[in-house]
Amino acid sequence: MTKKKAKKGNGKAQASAKAEKPELPKVEPKPKAKPKGETPDLDSLRKPVLDANAGLTKAETEAKAFLDKALALILTARGQYREAAALYREACRKAGVECELDSTRSANVSPNVTFIVERVDEGIRVMVKGNPETEELIPLATLKASIRKAAQAFTEKHIGPRER
Repeated sequence: MTKKKAKKGNGKAQASAKAEKPELPKVEPKPKAKPKGETPDLDSLRKPVLDANAGLTKAETEAKAFLDKALALILTARGQYREAAALYREACRKAGVECELDSTRSANVSPNVTFIVERVDEGIRVMVKGNPETEELIPLATLKASIRKAAQAFTEKHIGPRER
């Protein structure tokens, strides 16, 4: 047995040699084995498949009809509940009694705020519309760091914290 000496170099040749994959021998596919004995009767096997497919189609159609009927029942009941709840809430309001039913929509807790924004050489001048005391100049360096952080700082300072 002889040992091959590796050539010394910068390692590029060795790296490229490792990157190449060795060729695998080609394997020819094996011919399909012929069934031993008699071939099965395809027509007798096809009939149960067609019957099962027809049953599946029928079941899907019936299920869709049941689902449509159930959704119609839900929509009808939901409409009746809304009508009854609206009448009850109105009666509670007229009687001056607090209604124990939860409303379906929550109240908007944050007021709409409009900003006036002006671009100047030093940065951006921002003010809450209608409040001239909130006028502030945001320098370009702050905006370049993070526009979002600058906007959040301005709104928290002049409008209030997000949690409130």
